[in-house]
Amino acid sequence: MKVIVKFLATFYDIAKTLRTEIEVPDDATISDLLKTIDEKINPSISKTLLDGDKVRDGYNILVNGRAIEFKKGLQTELSDGDEVVLLPPIGGG
Repeated sequence: MKVIVKFLATFYDIAKTLRTEIEVPDDATISDLLKTIDEKINPSISKTLLDGDKVRDGYNILVNGRAIEFKKGLQTELSDGDEVVLLPPIGGG
């Protein structure tokens, strides 16, 4: 199946693309997707995003507009056509 991944802010700088379509197995989770991104795009993405087996504080992953922390975290299952957005911490003043 294919999922769309959007890389915003810092992740855009690392991935060198704003949006890409990635092929993953039918039973893939967010964790599986990140491994595929590491292999196909840049391993620095998961190093920046993850702290061990969890998303770093302030960072966020959205699946179809909903944060994975309200689903099953990194074990959130993906479906064909899902849109995954990787977001760094947002600050302002």
